[in-house]
Amino acid sequence: MAAPRMMWGKYFQYERDGEAVLLDPVGLGSVFIDPGEVHDLAGVPPTATHEALAGLGFTPGGPVADRREALRRRLRLLGLDATPRRISGLRVVLTDRCNMACDYCFVHTNSGKPDMTQEELSEGLRFLFEQNAGQEEVSIQWFGGEPTIRFDLMRYGDQLADTLADRYDVGRVRRTVVTNGARLTDEALDHFIAYEYGVGISIDGPPSINSANRLLLGGQPADDRIRRNVARLVEADGLHVGCNLTPTTANIGRLAETVRWIIGTLGLKFIYVNTPIPTGGAWRVSGTELAHELYEARVAALGRGGMLFSVLDRAFQALDTRRPMLFDHMQGDRSLNAALLPGSRISLCDINFSEPSFLHTLDELRADPGLLAGVAKEIAPIPQCGDCPAVAICGGPSRNEQALVGGSTPDPEMCAFYTSTVEIAVWDNTGVQ
Repeated sequence: MAAPRMMWGKYFQYERDGEAVLLDPVGLGSVFIDPGEVHDLAGVPPTATHEALAGLGFTPGGPVADRREALRRRLRLLGLDATPRRISGLRVVLTDRCNMACDYCFVHTNSGKPDMTQEELSEGLRFLFEQNAGQEEVSIQWFGGEPTIRFDLMRYGDQLADTLADRYDVGRVRRTVVTNGARLTDEALDHFIAYEYGVGISIDGPPSINSANRLLLGGQPADDRIRRNVARLVEADGLHVGCNLTPTTANIGRLAETVRWIIGTLGLKFIYVNTPIPTGGAWRVSGTELAHELYEARVAALGRGGMLFSVLDRAFQALDTRRPMLFDHMQGDRSLNAALLPGSRISLCDINFSEPSFLHTLDELRADPGLLAGVAKEIAPIPQCGDCPAVAICGGPSRNEQALVGGSTPDPEMCAFYTSTVEIAVWDNTGVQ
């Protein structure tokens, strides 16, 4: 498909086989135009199509839109604010020790740094619950390295969380663990069942794909062991087991195949696809290819009774609701998931544990809740964002992305990914899953 054509300095017209979709990249309105209407639109206004579009809010004429300022104004009118209200969930980084050496991991593993102590965990959980007194829910996600290496801390933390929930009148504690699945003891499995865990298993695909980037420290694959442990988790009552799928150079071109294997062979029906981050200063995959593959993988999942979630769903939701989906660091209630690190430190970005501007002590956050604004990105930071059809869905690079690329100019593959995602969404007819 050719690049969208600019209409009246305000809208983008996506054409395909004589048909078109007109998109307002700020208001997120979109309308389908059949071949006759496309031809009519090329005539001298006001034609019947011009008048019909005007009735839908697509207005020809007038000054060329400054989309960056128009988006900021719309956010103000909608009352959308990039600053989180509170921290409602913690990704608890128990250790950077790991039994695998995945070459794309955003965590610097097996560095020799000390694990989290029981005292540090206690202090962090007390902070979480005191900040959420009277709330319906808090979330705790055990993370590493490989968090099950410190299962003793997980067990201690879950017991303490129940005590704190009663003390601070928190309705529910949602517990998850992100694991590579290579180690699962009977004791850990019983614990996960007792606390109704959500278990996210990081898998890149079938063995030929998974072993390209995910090997044990000794260099050998762990796929047979992972498959056995996944089967034990899936068969257990009361667990919610899903897959965290990371796009890599090994599975791009095979994402739909990978999804069919995850659902059909492993029996995992919920798949969350991570958005690539430039861990080495740049994206490692083609943004355009990734967007199209996510769509194919989504259809493959739906066809097998599964659910696949990715940034593509953000685009669908934005177009359905006509509301910008810009603040990927925030939950729907404007709360924040942050990372609790060894040393009683909080990273406001839960996937960056080293950027100094994200790091604070618990006492600093207690004294100045305004520090939470440090994770909020600048919307549409460069002039080129104003020419982008994805401006209300991407909004420019996140603070984490800016830290990793060393500036406010986004990686070109990130731009290609979001513009391709919008192109797919305006033509999609499968509906939101």
